[in-house]
Amino acid sequence: MKLAHAIHHRLKAGLTLLEVLAAGTIIAIGATAAASLASTSMLQEELAFRVATTRNYQENMLRLWQLGLSPAQILSLMPDQDQNQQLQLSLYGTTAGGDGPLLQETALEVLNGVTVETASCQAIVNISQDPGTEILGADLTLRACRPRLITTLRTPAP
Repeated sequence: MKLAHAIHHRLKAGLTLLEVLAAGTIIAIGATAAASLASTSMLQEELAFRVATTRNYQENMLRLWQLGLSPAQILSLMPDQDQNQQLQLSLYGTTAGGDGPLLQETALEVLNGVTVETASCQAIVNISQDPGTEILGADLTLRACRPRLITTLRTPAP
């Protein structure tokens, strides 16, 4: 009797095929979800880096403008996106084609009794995952002001 009870107990201690299949399915679903989450996170990180690169480019253009440089001088100083692989991936358009980042002096405004010049810098993020093509992404526009005094005291360009 003890022998029969030990054999019966040993058979009950194992897992059935159905339980093993159910556990395998749950593990497979979890692994698939983790892989999907990882690839989505990598894509979001890449797009965030491109937006940061585009914003940095715009901010640098506007900072140079605030120092008193003209848009033509700024374009000659900024890195040419056609010669820079990271800028090619991040910015939509080309410098040579004129559809890259655009700096425009907009108007004169009076803020708190001070006359200031304003400018805006517009750039578009490239959201393509293929380096050989570009896809129009978010349109980012930054605006800056500078005192009118800078341009009135500036010596004319040679």
